[in-house]
Amino acid sequence: MLASSMPSCCRPLWIGFVCLLISPLSQAEQLKWTVWPIPGIVNVVEGEPTDGITMLALRQLMQRMPELEPDYRLANRLRQQRDMERGLEFCSTPLFQRPDTDRYAYFVPFLVSTPIQAVVRYDQIEQFPLRGGRLVLSDLLDTTDFNAAVSAFRTYPPLIQAWLGAAEPLGRAERISGSLSGENLLLMVSHGRIDLTFEFATITRAVSQQLQTPIPLVSLPLAEEMELVVSGIYCSGSDWGRSMAERLDQAIRELLQEPLALEQLLSLYAEYLPAETWAAFEPQIRAYFDQRAEQVHSWPSRDVADSGSR
Repeated sequence: MLASSMPSCCRPLWIGFVCLLISPLSQAEQLKWTVWPIPGIVNVVEGEPTDGITMLALRQLMQRMPELEPDYRLANRLRQQRDMERGLEFCSTPLFQRPDTDRYAYFVPFLVSTPIQAVVRYDQIEQFPLRGGRLVLSDLLDTTDFNAAVSAFRTYPPLIQAWLGAAEPLGRAERISGSLSGENLLLMVSHGRIDLTFEFATITRAVSQQLQTPIPLVSLPLAEEMELVVSGIYCSGSDWGRSMAERLDQAIRELLQEPLALEQLLSLYAEYLPAETWAAFEPQIRAYFDQRAEQVHSWPSRDVADSGSR
């Protein structure tokens, strides 16, 4: 039926219906995301991701890609890995790059984190062997009998992984399941069930504020860990995943090249990091984003999922 043959009273409704059908929203391509619930990074309320430094940065990125309609769900590393290896098409964040994950997914560098730190109880600081206010990891095994624990679900920087490799056979460290994000470990430290764990400043701050730990926690910088840690996005290792990774990489670079968008992103760090941490690392964080804005990421020409199975 043509609009001209309709009663005049019906034409606005018909036109509105046609506009709805051809609107950008109805034509948007759905992009499925799995996000990891980590306090201060991806905060969750009633089972839904709300805010946090990574979640808000991701929403800022998605606003620059109106052709995509994001669909967020919560997940953990085991589920993400299983689903990507099964060939499901989605992207996941916040993640550190790992050689084993590179076999079946494409990594897109996005944000950057301040170095991981050792978290201890305030009343035990003097018992830790510090050098210039920093903790030397090897001293923990050589001069103390302190025990550590880490999350079985998390990916830790190579320094911590190497230390765990030495400490676990001695019974001085263990990997604990339970909370996906690892906040249970911070409570265990505060209650004295373990002596220390390793965590990023944003997470320690968020958990301490939310859970009001009975004994205050203190983050000790590690003498061996001074560099920022790049975190990012993994997309499934298929042709679709490679194409989506390229689109996300371009959008990230465009975001970082726009001064107002960059300042909005940096404001998240000022909000979610402890003030002293932001003051200490602001120059390095700005330098990373300046470099990332010009870095065109590249991946193997063949399907990473196929190459990982050979």
